[in-house]
Amino acid sequence: MATGGGWVVPGKRAAAPGGWPGQLDAASFRQKWNPSMPLRSFQSGGTKGGKLRSASLITIESLPWEVLQQIFSYLDISSLLCAGCVSKSFYLVSNDNLIWHRIYCKYFACKRKAWKPKAVDIATEKLSKVSIQDSPAGFWKREYIRKCAGLGTRGVGQLLKPINRYTGLPSKFKEAVKPRWRSLLAEYNLTNLEESSTYIGGDKLVRLQCLYPGVLLGCWQEDGELAVIIANLHFHQLIEKSTLGSVTCQYSPAPHEPVLDDIDPEYGLHGYHCHITLHNGKSSYMSGSFHNLFCKKENILDGFLQITVISSKKESQHSTISGNLYFPWNTEFLKGNIQHCCLMDVTVLDEAEKPFWCVSSPVAMHSVCTPDIRYSYLGKRQAVDYKDPEGKVHMELMWLEEEKQYYIVNLVLYFNIKKINAWFATNY
Repeated sequence: MATGGGWVVPGKRAAAPGGWPGQLDAASFRQKWNPSMPLRSFQSGGTKGGKLRSASLITIESLPWEVLQQIFSYLDISSLLCAGCVSKSFYLVSNDNLIWHRIYCKYFACKRKAWKPKAVDIATEKLSKVSIQDSPAGFWKREYIRKCAGLGTRGVGQLLKPINRYTGLPSKFKEAVKPRWRSLLAEYNLTNLEESSTYIGGDKLVRLQCLYPGVLLGCWQEDGELAVIIANLHFHQLIEKSTLGSVTCQYSPAPHEPVLDDIDPEYGLHGYHCHITLHNGKSSYMSGSFHNLFCKKENILDGFLQITVISSKKESQHSTISGNLYFPWNTEFLKGNIQHCCLMDVTVLDEAEKPFWCVSSPVAMHSVCTPDIRYSYLGKRQAVDYKDPEGKVHMELMWLEEEKQYYIVNLVLYFNIKKINAWFATNY
């Protein structure tokens, strides 16, 4: 029988002229099996039991085209695509129009035709095979992929239609993006991890290092080896990043076209909406939406626009956080909780309710000392800070021992004035 590794001599021994039973000289073997094969390709002896050893192996690729076509016709779609990456000959067979035409008709059946006699059907089938093979190589493969992509795009479009009024993002985003992770979203260099990352927190076993943007690494305290890798990605443009990008070329969004406004003297300083969430991936500690946020020109300091979301002087704006902040991690055999850190999602919309600044990043609490004393909150004051080239977030929290919970007493957003001018075509 023929295998991918060459020829295997059948188990029965044949009596060969001029030799013992079970032994066959090279000339007789060549004449019996393949007269056109050169004599030097066989060597008798040299193996235990008198078995023959082939110097030039006959592989599956040397089979006739029709046989390979029949074999490939039994493969499913994923196996067919993988087989096309093995070699050039396999690629040509896996792109055969007859194979892909059958697949196309199986999933996207054409309309049923009128009844015809059997002889006419046979003749029509032979003619259709000829017409199918006349199409360019890979035509029906491309048609099948194009059809599937069209159906998938329409399905995703239906899921993305409902919009969340608080975040400005599709409300069914998780359902749309979950089965469609396709391409490289980000690339990181881990050679100098301590220099290229930010320390978030740790326990006795693991320390957390944040790589901007979107990756949280858990390294063992003992030897620094990777223990866990966690991705935290904002939903904004995640569909485009995961479907339109590739390993060699990441997705880059189209440049924003500002809308000019010559009437409003404080254009770009008001009408902001902010939605902020603190969570650990499993449970949510705080989720709030804030509308009609604004800033005055005199609050533009050191190249940043300062917008106060929660004022420390207005106790009516202060909000609570449920429970202690911690971030859970787990491996195959170990798990733990790292205290005083979590994930923060921030979505800021402009006055036209378009996403202006979107952030999803791990954050950690740290102690702060403030000169002012507020007798309404007698407890330890903590702060959470985040910074990137486009903006900053500063949040202050007070721990109330009697109630065993945190209060957010101050929340301020800082936007880079360069981003403001580029977004609104202003000159602040």
